[in-house]
Amino acid sequence: MINVRTFFLLVFLLVLLSACSTMNMEKKLAEEQRIDTTLYAYDDEQFRYSDQIVQTLAKRFQLNELTTTNVNSIMKDEIAAGNYNEVIIYFRYLLDEKENEAAMYTERYYEALQAHIQNTNDPSPQLVEAAIKQAKRQYELEPDEQRHVVYYASLLIESKYDVEQGLNLLFSLEEKLYQSSEDPNKQTLQALANAYYVNKDYEESVENYLFLIALEPDDTSLYYTLSYVLEEMGEVEEASRYLEKTYAPTIEFLNMYSTEAFGLYKSYFNSKAKNLNNE
Repeated sequence: MINVRTFFLLVFLLVLLSACSTMNMEKKLAEEQRIDTTLYAYDDEQFRYSDQIVQTLAKRFQLNELTTTNVNSIMKDEIAAGNYNEVIIYFRYLLDEKENEAAMYTERYYEALQAHIQNTNDPSPQLVEAAIKQAKRQYELEPDEQRHVVYYASLLIESKYDVEQGLNLLFSLEEKLYQSSEDPNKQTLQALANAYYVNKDYEESVENYLFLIALEPDDTSLYYTLSYVLEEMGEVEEASRYLEKTYAPTIEFLNMYSTEAFGLYKSYFNSKAKNLNNE
């Protein structure tokens, strides 16, 4: 018979082996979940990202309790927070490893690509080339689909890849919608407002922004952009009025919940509003 000492030694060894096996499985799982950023990031200095954020997002997105809607919502928030390059990396990983799953987040991918181009002074040439190629392919498959035309045209304009072609696509779309009595969606209206601004047709741009503001009165980014167009027109007083509306919610918040930590920001926004009123 096995003595007590031998028995406990065997039990200890079994527990140790089990723990090692569990650790190895967890390590293997962690390695499988880790995104190879050197493989899925664009290899140029204009494409900047945080490896830590990529890995954190990957872990969040792969939680079993998250639905597709949850992940789409998180991605949208991350893009708005400035982590669009990290979302791009994760999507490219999915496209390579889990293509069917990637299809569920295509819209977020488009938004992330556009965010990179809009918010980067010198966008990644590799990214721009890939984004335009993909957008062109979708546009050619469904040339009458508003969102495909708008996405493709906006990329051409914002990346300065082919501004003239982008403007022509949007103005042709506007004419088609008018002829068919079809209403433009919000994305189309925003793209047209920007297109008219780029084309230096400021009055048409203002008209589109005013219509958008009527639809989305709480979207302060529209007030900011409109103020910029009005300033280009020489309408300084009107531009100041809309710029003040841009900062109004922040000023109101700081006045209601002022603390020492917010003191500097409160002073800045209040002085900004005062300057706008005096101009």
